Amino acid sequence: MILYRPALTECLPVSLLVACTGLCSAMAAELDVMVTPRTTVVARDGITGGGHPVGAGERTLLLYANHKDDFGGSFGTASAFSTDDGLTWEQGSEEWPLPKMIALWVDRLASGDLVALGIHWVPDPKRRRESPPQTPPADAYQIAVSKDHGLSWTAMEMVIDCPPEIGVVARPLPHILETKDGDWLMPAYAWSKRGNSAVLLQSKDHGRHWRVRSVVTTPTAMAKIGARVSTPWLETAISPTSDGALLAIVRTGSNAKSSLVSVRSTDHGRTWGEPEKLPFAGKFPGLNLLPNGMLTLVTALTKNHCRLYLSEDGTGRTWSPAHVISSLTGGNIGVTIAGPNELLITTPANRRIDAWSVRIGPRAEPAPDLAPPTNIVMRKGILIWTASANATAYRVTPILIKPGPLYEETEILPYATTQTRDAQPRLELRRQLLLGSVYAFEI
Repeated sequence: MILYRPALTECLPVSLLVACTGLCSAMAAELDVMVTPRTTVVARDGITGGGHPVGAGERTLLLYANHKDDFGGSFGTASAFSTDDGLTWEQGSEEWPLPKMIALWVDRLASGDLVALGIHWVPDPKRRRESPPQTPPADAYQIAVSKDHGLSWTAMEMVIDCPPEIGVVARPLPHILETKDGDWLMPAYAWSKRGNSAVLLQSKDHGRHWRVRSVVTTPTAMAKIGARVSTPWLETAISPTSDGALLAIVRTGSNAKSSLVSVRSTDHGRTWGEPEKLPFAGKFPGLNLLPNGMLTLVTALTKNHCRLYLSEDGTGRTWSPAHVISSLTGGNIGVTIAGPNELLITTPANRRIDAWSVRIGPRAEPAPDLAPPTNIVMRKGILIWTASANATAYRVTPILIKPGPLYEETEILPYATTQTRDAQPRLELRRQLLLGSVYAFEI
């Protein structure tokens, strides 16, 4: 046991280190959630979210906002790309592939084509109860299509038709889904004099024109099941499930008491069932059905971790305990499928975006003849130990014992395991653990 009490100004996160070998029984699980060490994608002023990563041929693209989070008061986007599955990143073009956008993301279609959707206008939230509702200008939205992995783009205007009873679409949301009939579906939230709603949009002409296909849920419906809806930003993620349904996950607020809500459709989004309150909270959820049939949900809250939840059977009816990816992050994360059992997650924090590759699979056992690590110390946020002979890599699991004084409302949740890239007996943990907090580590 090593006792260490850093000052908060030192930017060192750990005040107590306990090193242990073998698997702590409380952490035992059938599945491993294994993350790579943190990689910084970009560090610059103006970053307010984790951006939106997407696979594009031999590259991974990330588009992100580089302006204030002021809901339409400013605009601007930038890009980065990786050619080694997120290990290293290079900065790409700004205002690309669509210029002067408030928000912008890219989706990959089943054909391999890329579709960029840019938001140039959003309604004034102070006027969200006006009747008639605010009218979007002709250039409110644009889409662009690339058939060569993002090397060239064809741009066109996009229109969203919203009936008066639903009001105005406040924000289209990632991501675009394709139906068997060739239609495109996309979540959004809308505002009207009657109230707010999470909606599903539909396009029959490859994204040029959209209409409201259905209302997913409303604050009134969510309040009936005990969900505390405290925000007009009903950020919604929608994904197919392993049993052929569509599942929507809806944000209700901005703190640990603002439970996410799930809503299910069994008729391809034409109608939706009653909402269900989930036992965890978050902003801007990311929902993905992996090729291996597992459904994943990633969400985050400032001062309450970026977390991954698993639905092993892919239905979204039950969820695993949390797997914390990082504890120093803002709420708006990005996530994309990176392989049959892999995700790439991007998180914002303190004027930067970090990337994490996550693999989900059967739990691996350590080699039985390896000596346990010794002489474990933390120096300026880097965990160091004496190497074990013949080790090829190390797996390090932080265990939060007691949050520091800045994080009195932060939940104590299990962390995902980080696997080092090689046999070097060190792991940098700066900028991902809670400052001034008490941790143990399993190595």
